[in-house]
Amino acid sequence: MNVAEPVSALFPGASGRIVTALARHRRAGGEHLTLTELARSSSVVASQLEAVLFRLGLLGLLDPRPRGADVRIVTGHLVWEALDGLLDLGPALRERVRVRALRDLDPAPRYLGISGAVADGTATAPSDTLHLTVTAPTPVPDGWVGALAELVRGLAADLGNIVTYDVTYEVPDAPAAERAPGTVTVLDAER
Repeated sequence: MNVAEPVSALFPGASGRIVTALARHRRAGGEHLTLTELARSSSVVASQLEAVLFRLGLLGLLDPRPRGADVRIVTGHLVWEALDGLLDLGPALRERVRVRALRDLDPAPRYLGISGAVADGTATAPSDTLHLTVTAPTPVPDGWVGALAELVRGLAADLGNIVTYDVTYEVPDAPAAERAPGTVTVLDAER
């Protein structure tokens, strides 16, 4: 999964880059762009913009405009709100990992953190990884480690990326923030 540019990955070419640029602009509070600004932010030549902008206008995502005029985003359109979730997959990823861990691991791990290119939002290819740092419950029930391996396989299928993990069986002395640089805590029973 391309977490860094998911809209462009789903809609390759000029259309995806233009929609990404418009969605980011809207998210930053902007309502209008000149064609020059949009061409620069989407890396699309001005001559390619018009066809995509015409289609977006027909969908109601943009205010009607004559050819060559500034682009005005219909900021309240439902599609832009849906695209907000695609622009930053981090919250959905953390929630997916948390919910799957609570559902699939009984009892829940004492600590679960995520790191790697998928977790930090820089993944651009299926070979980029999500790494789980897990502290097992005490005592560790029979089958728990096998359930963790299944959780990892399920997350890999859900994401389309490689998911790795390491598991410890004691709570480290260090606070969660110091356990591994770049690790985002998803579950922490010690807090």
